[in-house]
Amino acid sequence: VGFLLLGAAVGMSQAGADRVCEVNDSTAKPGAEKQFEAARVKHNEFHKNEKDKWAIAIFEVTTGPSTGDYITVTCGMTWKDMDGHEDMDKRDGEDILKTIAPVTASNKASYYIFRSELSTGKEDGPAAKRMTVVHYFVKPEGLAVFTDSIKRINQAIEKTKYPSKPTRWYSLANGGIGPHFVAVTDRNSWADMQAPEQTLTDMLKQTYGPDDKTIQNLREAVDHTVSEMLVFRPDLSYSPAQ
Repeated sequence: VGFLLLGAAVGMSQAGADRVCEVNDSTAKPGAEKQFEAARVKHNEFHKNEKDKWAIAIFEVTTGPSTGDYITVTCGMTWKDMDGHEDMDKRDGEDILKTIAPVTASNKASYYIFRSELSTGKEDGPAAKRMTVVHYFVKPEGLAVFTDSIKRINQAIEKTKYPSKPTRWYSLANGGIGPHFVAVTDRNSWADMQAPEQTLTDMLKQTYGPDDKTIQNLREAVDHTVSEMLVFRPDLSYSPAQ
């Protein structure tokens, strides 16, 4: 059943090669947060020496169930890009064992696909100071309704010029419970958290008529959500040489 659900989530992605993000959620050992950060910086030297071409962005979780965790993200890859790096991956793992692993309590790895057909934000671009992340755990029978509702909302936003913040959507491909979608919205300041004066529901009713049920359909397709805030840590991140 899990395999079938995964196939459904991946099969609904946009046309063309999937754009993949590798995401690691790491928890430092209690009281070892500073040592973990120092180890992360030390491990970046490995990627620099290897002339690794993929940027590694580090975020600290500041709200939600994973508060205090560190999120390591590498995006923009295709599945094919990840082949042929066995020797590099082995050396990477050996260096992690020497640097980060001794001060890590746990680590969870997952792979997500960027959903361009659902997104109003661009895949590439500089990391914002912070970003809000909302995890949507969708009912299997509500998958089509969920994605159709997101598209319908986006169409109304574009039509009405509704002042919402651009959002990037991702779906879980491997490494967790699904169907699982993630909405990521950049927030360069706390003021960016302020919602528009007109509610999304009112905007949709203005666009599609007073009987519009887009939000209701969306909610009924979702089992539950989890929200969190991530703060970008450029001091811990790796950028390849230009």
